[in-house]
Amino acid sequence: MEELAAEAAERTSRLLGPGARSGVVVVGLSGVRRTRNLALVFIDASVSDNTQREMARLTEHGTRVLRCASLGDLTRTMGREDASVVGVKAGPLARGIVKLLPDSNTTTQSRGA
Repeated sequence: MEELAAEAAERTSRLLGPGARSGVVVVGLSGVRRTRNLALVFIDASVSDNTQREMARLTEHGTRVLRCASLGDLTRTMGREDASVVGVKAGPLARGIVKLLPDSNTTTQSRGA
């Protein structure tokens, strides 16, 4: 699991609002659990350890999982500051967001991811 820096979260947040309206962004833990083919998952640092481990396992399926100090900063543009987990389905939006993120090879990986 990667840590998402505040400046990367700010850049990413601009794309999540339109993505949510188009149905490409999945909001909430239960929605993320039910959705296949996710390219990205953002989680709030305050979620339980069990949920963090569950989301970290998605990396085994090619999903990039990023932990945010405050996910509300990322989801404000969607009007969902209460969300603790957000997923982005594979496709053009996810590819655009990845271009805004630091390379995963240069990002510190947490233990167990």
